[in-house]
Amino acid sequence: MSKKAKQPSTPESRAEKLANKQMLRKVFSDTFFKAFSICLAVLLVVSVFYIATVRPNRMELTEADPNAVTNNVVQNNNNAPAANNDAANAPATPEVTELTADSTDEQKLAYFNTAINKVKPNAKTITLNKEVNSQQGSIEGSIPKSLVGVANSLISSNMGEVQVPPAATSADDKNKIFPVENESWSSKLTMEDVQSIDVADGGDKYTITVLVKPDEPSATTAHGAGHNGKVFSVILTDKIMENAGGAKSMIKDVKTGHKDGKIVVTVDKATGNVLTANYYFVWTLSLNALGIQISIPFGLDKQFTIAW
Repeated sequence: MSKKAKQPSTPESRAEKLANKQMLRKVFSDTFFKAFSICLAVLLVVSVFYIATVRPNRMELTEADPNAVTNNVVQNNNNAPAANNDAANAPATPEVTELTADSTDEQKLAYFNTAINKVKPNAKTITLNKEVNSQQGSIEGSIPKSLVGVANSLISSNMGEVQVPPAATSADDKNKIFPVENESWSSKLTMEDVQSIDVADGGDKYTITVLVKPDEPSATTAHGAGHNGKVFSVILTDKIMENAGGAKSMIKDVKTGHKDGKIVVTVDKATGNVLTANYYFVWTLSLNALGIQISIPFGLDKQFTIAW
């Protein structure tokens, strides 16, 4: 069998080969490198998520003298100074010691504020029983639809229940573990912040449910600001950047927003003491990672019991 005759090289054939190589190079660049950049960006989002929530919660709370103030605590993302934000700065509300079917929303909120602000200074022990992170929607941004599934899979694999710190007994530890984190107060809510407030009378206790108005994503999220910042341990953008380490140079335009805020507490009617408190909100993380704009909502659920 004779060998196939080799086609002679011509300027036209060489130009065609060069055009084919350039096309393949462009396809490779448009797919692989874009996918690689997006995967890196998503990994950065996961890293920022841990910076904002999981890593800060590895607190070394003291189990020694319950009256001592511990100094061996790893600061979390929300370690805003508490010195100038004590409970005395909470809005003054009329004293409400009992709720009835005729109680107004203003009276219900006043009762809630009084009860929840007693927790940190007066409770014997605050226990965080459960903390769960969840993905509350698909990742959005400048990502090709074909890669959204991969991005969501990377993020969802890092969701779920996290290890909780030991029960808090010292004043400093109680301030850190219970919302609003690293403040000595727990609520500065006014009726302007509240979407609804309901009270169920269970005989010897009240169950109070508070729904908080949403806050749009902001680069200046702060304790005591907006609606959610007055009662939740909101995710602070400046603390994310402070804790970002090597990732700081690769992310910018970080914003956090909060919505669907819900607090459910049970209060002993005889003493006005909060017995259990469940906090839930959805926070949106928006940032630019490696030139890719990304936004994704996360859910954060915390369940506490309080002993007196």
